[in-house]
Amino acid sequence: MILIFDYFETIALTKVMDFNLGLKPLWEKYYKDKCTFEEISAFGEELYVKLQEFHKKGLEYAFVKDELPEYALKYGGDVINMTVEEEAEFLMLCNVMENMPYIPEALEEFNKMGIPMYVLSNSGFTAEALAILLERLGIRKYFKQIWSSADYGKVKPSRDFFEMAIEHALSDNPAEKRENIIFVGDTYNTDVKGANDAGIDVIWINHKDEKNTDNLSVHTIRNTSELVGVVKMMMKDRKDIFNLPDEFTI
Repeated sequence: MILIFDYFETIALTKVMDFNLGLKPLWEKYYKDKCTFEEISAFGEELYVKLQEFHKKGLEYAFVKDELPEYALKYGGDVINMTVEEEAEFLMLCNVMENMPYIPEALEEFNKMGIPMYVLSNSGFTAEALAILLERLGIRKYFKQIWSSADYGKVKPSRDFFEMAIEHALSDNPAEKRENIIFVGDTYNTDVKGANDAGIDVIWINHKDEKNTDNLSVHTIRNTSELVGVVKMMMKDRKDIFNLPDEFTI
C-alpha cells in the first residue's frame, strides 16, 4: 500500500488565514516608500482574483515565481528574491496552522505498518516551503516526498499532476502496484474527482458533509479519527492485493 495525502485541511488545519498578515511585513520592507498599505492590499486582492482564474484553467499561480514579480511591475524596484525560508515564513504568517486532529497518531501508526507516505498539494507555495511548515508541526518525517502545484504548474484535479505523483511513488516502491495506491483528501472537486480520474482509490474526509454528486467510487469518513480504521479495513478486505498475512487484524 502507498498513501498520498492532500495537505490543507487533510493533514494540516488552517486556524487563521489572512494574506494581509504576511503582506504587511513585506510592504514595510520593500514598498513602504512606494505605496500605502491599503493600496498594496487592494492590489493583492486583484491578484487573488487572477489566481482564481488560473485555477479555473487548471493552472497554478505561484507566489514566488508568478506573484512577487507583479508587485515589482506595479510599484517599481527589483523583483523580491525570496529564499525558501522567507517563503515559508510568509506562508506561516498568512496561515496559522496546526496538525489536523488525530493525524500525528495516524501517521505514526501507518509508519509502524511500513506504509510509504507522500503529499500532493494544491498550493501557491513551493514544496520546500510546505515541508518547512510540516517540520514545524513535527510530521515532516513521515513523508518520503512532497509535491506542490506551485512547482508543477498544474492543480488538482489535473490528471497530469496525479500521474506525476503516482509514477514517482511507484518508482520509489517497485514492489507496489497502481491499485495499491490510496489518495486521502478532503475536497470533492479536486481530491475525489482527481483521484478517480487517475484510477486510484480515494478516502474522502468529508468535513463539510458534501454530496457525492457524481456517484464516484470513494471511501467516505467524517473526520480524521476514522482514518486508521478505514485504511486497515481496506487492507483486510484486500489481502490478495496487499499480500497481508492471514493473521492480519484491525
